[in-house]
Amino acid sequence: MPLRPARQRIGASLVLGVLLALAAGACDAPQEAIEVAGGAIVVRNLSDTDWRDVRIWVNDRYFGGAREVPAGGFLREPVTRFVTSYGQRLTVNAHIRSVVVLATDEAGERVRIAWGTPRWH
Repeated sequence: MPLRPARQRIGASLVLGVLLALAAGACDAPQEAIEVAGGAIVVRNLSDTDWRDVRIWVNDRYFGGAREVPAGGFLREPVTRFVTSYGQRLTVNAHIRSVVVLATDEAGERVRIAWGTPRWH
């Protein structure tokens, strides 16, 4: 028995609605705490507390940081802002194999987040 046109429209609308809901869910991928892209390093504070005295180590040798990253906030730094203790700068085309973020939260607890394969820190 053939479906009536009204039922066909309702069925098609339901299928379309489900597909749109699935597509929207796929776009809401969770953000990463550390992202390396476009010549910059992005550090996201995904916690509910502010971070203080934030130090970022790149490839175990280059460092940078910020005084504070608020809860839910982020820090985006070009890779050329990271330097060694001798003043050497990281270059834009350098291969980044690791990023380590060290900080202190509001309760005075140590925060450590790593990306890649760090050997130290």
